[in-house]
Amino acid sequence: MRERILNIIVYAALALIVVSFFYTQVVRYGHYSKLSKNNSIRIIPIEGPRGNIYDRNGNVLVTNTLCFDVVAIYNEIRDVKRVGRVLGDILGMTREEALAAIGKSMKRPFSPVTLAEDIGKEKAILVEEASVDIEGLSLETRSRRHYVNGNSGCHVFGYLTEISEDELEELSDYGYRMSDLMGRSGIEKQYNVYLKGTDGGTQVQVDNRGRQVSVLGMKEPACGRDLQVTLDVNLQAACDKLLGSRRGAIVVMDPRTGEVLALASHPSFDPNIFVESGTSRERLELIRDRKGRPLSDRAISGLYAPGSVFKIVTASAALERGKVTEFTTFVCPGYYSLGRTRFDCWKEGGHGPQAVRDALMNSCNVFFYNAGRKAGVDAIEHYAKSYGFGRVTGIDLPDEVKGLVPGRSWKRQHRKDAWYEGETLNYAIGQGYLTVTPIQVAGMMAAVANGGSVMRPFIVKKIDGTPVSSAKERRVDVSESAMKKIREGLFKVINGEGGTGKRARVEGVEMAGKTGTAQNPQGATHAWFSGFAPYNDPRVCLVVFVEHGGKGGLEASEIARGIFQEAKDRGYLSRQGT
Repeated sequence: MRERILNIIVYAALALIVVSFFYTQVVRYGHYSKLSKNNSIRIIPIEGPRGNIYDRNGNVLVTNTLCFDVVAIYNEIRDVKRVGRVLGDILGMTREEALAAIGKSMKRPFSPVTLAEDIGKEKAILVEEASVDIEGLSLETRSRRHYVNGNSGCHVFGYLTEISEDELEELSDYGYRMSDLMGRSGIEKQYNVYLKGTDGGTQVQVDNRGRQVSVLGMKEPACGRDLQVTLDVNLQAACDKLLGSRRGAIVVMDPRTGEVLALASHPSFDPNIFVESGTSRERLELIRDRKGRPLSDRAISGLYAPGSVFKIVTASAALERGKVTEFTTFVCPGYYSLGRTRFDCWKEGGHGPQAVRDALMNSCNVFFYNAGRKAGVDAIEHYAKSYGFGRVTGIDLPDEVKGLVPGRSWKRQHRKDAWYEGETLNYAIGQGYLTVTPIQVAGMMAAVANGGSVMRPFIVKKIDGTPVSSAKERRVDVSESAMKKIREGLFKVINGEGGTGKRARVEGVEMAGKTGTAQNPQGATHAWFSGFAPYNDPRVCLVVFVEHGGKGGLEASEIARGIFQEAKDRGYLSRQGT
């Protein structure tokens, strides 16, 4: 009995399928034949906008604007001349430009191809009206990335370009499609997976003239996640303005947490010019500029000799290894002799007797030649690495480089030679094979400011309101007593009589710092200044680097003064500050 019932159910199901096929193929043949000939199903993609980026105070830094594009489906165009006239009369294209635009759609005849981008609201209305009677031509809306402050902070935010065919082949399974934008640098690249929206679309039925007949289905797009960064838009703007047309970099951070308050690199660029598709003379000029390297973030990927700011490391090595004390004095006659070679101090005639605090204040080379030679290359290498040189800081931006901390084994391996005493002297004052980035120098100074913790700098604070970053630190291998002596010397750099960093002084603020002048085999010397404030409760640490900027006590120190003044005005140097 059970088997009989089962057979009845199976035969009934088969009968139902046969009747359905007959109804569809025979009874409704005319209807579906008409649909196949005169109508088609079209998928209209709806882009999921990228997430916005806000500064620490909620100000919009990067957002999206609505724009209108003219698109065509070449296979549906019945009158090329009429389409050309619309492009000419409304958009102002020449006949040749219009034909070239229409020709682009031939490469993908069954898909919408953009003929003109971001035509504006008024022209969009005119195109919409005209396209009602023109097959194959329509208007699409999309979001366009907009960098509110143009060049300011450009290396932090980065830029976008269209996905390449090779990338599309690899990423198509992850929801990417042709014409999608990919982050190429900065936050746009580092956090691309969070910022990217999820595309949706509408499935519509259109007639033989491309006009919508009905909506068959819809998938809502999803916006990308919003990011809140640690930057202060006003402090960032001040840094960009102070750096001006100079080549260089500025980093401002909170030494207590590692939060980056501002990061500038010049020459800069406007990320908005990368958003448009197609070729662009401005983009090509930026990419081809090998001399100025405007797309390179000098703050995290520029490698330079640190010059005298590195004397903090040498002082740490000599004090910690017991080779000098706070009372050890070396006389500076203006030079140091090693065999037949003479190593000069920057001050002609010398500084006279110098102990560690005054040697830092005056940036006396001769003191640090002596201290460095006594400490030895191995100690200098050790403490340089302890302060974070020779490794990436871990900042959440792409393309950071680690620089080079040389030593005996490095030279044997890479130069096939022994280490010489003269190289130790150059090493002690931040010259020779040693290369660092501005962000690493900022990390070193932050460690001095906060009492010995190397903080991991970071940019992104929250994703969709959820905190994602917090202070991460590593203790530097320097005792509290040695750090105290170094801090006192850095205080005198700015506040002592004749201190090399006195141009950085801001009225009403106690601060400390170190200037640096780095020799450059390609031309004029590079200028450094790094410091922190307030002295007894550091809340802001900064580094200013100017390529070919001469002495660090001049331009770099003056720029630092402007930044400290801005930080003071905005409350960052007080307990009630932001």
